[in-house]
Amino acid sequence: MDDKEMKDMSYGVKKTDIGSTLSIYLQKRHALNNFHLVEVTSSLWLAGWNQKEPALMNKFHVGDQLLSVNGQPVTTVAEANTIMEMTPSGVELLLKRMPLAAEYKMHREKEAEDWGMQIRQNRLVDVIHGGIAWTAGLQPFSAEFAEKACSWAITQVNKCPVSVLCRSTDVIWSKINSGKTDALITLQPSEFVNILSNSLLEHPHYEDFVARS
Repeated sequence: MDDKEMKDMSYGVKKTDIGSTLSIYLQKRHALNNFHLVEVTSSLWLAGWNQKEPALMNKFHVGDQLLSVNGQPVTTVAEANTIMEMTPSGVELLLKRMPLAAEYKMHREKEAEDWGMQIRQNRLVDVIHGGIAWTAGLQPFSAEFAEKACSWAITQVNKCPVSVLCRSTDVIWSKINSGKTDALITLQPSEFVNILSNSLLEHPHYEDFVARS
């Protein structure tokens, strides 16, 4: 994200393409066997994709919902894979962009100022009342998944992905502080992220499918 884009954003909740629907066209060889999809709440979700396939770069986000393949609605991994295998050439994926996510823009006047939040591994665990994060609208247990309240997990910082397998608090803080006085963080329900990450770990080549900056 360049400096102009950071400066143009209002602080607090940032209106982006989160929740929007988009179509992505790929050649069959780029799509087949190059996604790790997870079935959650009767829907299909993207947990990772082959990082060694250049045609997939900068097109997807962890937590994207796959709605259909070549115009056919899909709710299971088997359905999606079967349609991709049967297509003679191109694959059209209809996605909803991270519908469970929330995005917040934070600003501080000086780099030495505390962001006013506590993070443990990739989780937001507390927000200091009146602090910068609190002013931006962050609340630690305001996420909801499967009709239950839960904490938030950080999945992107300044538009760059954070590995869903990240367990280093220092790595998260380094990414947040890289913007110096501005930070844009994307969060998704931690229970949802746990399901995606646990499933991803079952992939025999999961290291190649982990989205990271």
